[in-house]
Amino acid sequence: MSVRMTIERVIVSEATRDHAVTKGGTLEIAIENKTFATYQGQLSILRDVFLSIDPGEFVCIVGGSGCGKTTLLRILAGLETDYEGAVHLDGNRITGPDLNRGVVFQEHRLLPWLTVHDNVAFGLARRAPVERASKVQHYLDLVGLKNFEHDYPHQLSGGMSQRVAIARALAGCPEVLLLDEPFASLDALTRIRMQEELLRVWQSERTTVVLVTHDIEEAVYLADRVVVISSRPGTIKNIVSVDSSRPRERTDHEFSRIRKAVLDEFFAPGLLE
Repeated sequence: MSVRMTIERVIVSEATRDHAVTKGGTLEIAIENKTFATYQGQLSILRDVFLSIDPGEFVCIVGGSGCGKTTLLRILAGLETDYEGAVHLDGNRITGPDLNRGVVFQEHRLLPWLTVHDNVAFGLARRAPVERASKVQHYLDLVGLKNFEHDYPHQLSGGMSQRVAIARALAGCPEVLLLDEPFASLDALTRIRMQEELLRVWQSERTTVVLVTHDIEEAVYLADRVVVISSRPGTIKNIVSVDSSRPRERTDHEFSRIRKAVLDEFFAPGLLE
């Protein structure tokens, strides 16, 4: 096994520490090697990725195309299990998908024949009807869609559809919320609104969040820590702590300084090659 790299840890806020006492969400990631078969043979996608994430922490992962960011998220979701190493959630090894991890993809992937209410309730079939209805209403209220429960996906805007996807992912009360470029297809103004909405939901729920993005400003605006992944095979090139208090101003000096620090890492030799 490779020697683990030393990882800078962010100082967790008092609110996050209080949350950690009552709710799980600790991720321990130790991926030694992940390969895919190609016509040229085995291609290494991830190598020596070692990272600990605290309960209630918001972590963003950035890196060039093809560096393995989405593969890493799929491993955390339990959708990829063929790799060397192990990932643990609250001490239990992740071996497949589970409701303790909610996933939001780049496309909302709502079921078009179901209403907003039924899409959010889709993973709650084993819950009692009263509990199921209560949870659906709670999370639709949380994402600002309480008056749209009877609408269908084709009647919603892109931003609204992603809100439904977030509500669906949260309805199972996951310990970890995983998001793969969830706002990439939205226009710039809607994207900013959705970032603010996601931050509001996270501050309300204090669920551990891991978000993959190409948008460095988005990462600095949202995250407690920004994890920069190198070019393939992806490994952790650096971790930038974002210690600024929230809400953050995108135009202030400290925000610009941190954004530049991430940019310097992002465009450093070896990251995009």
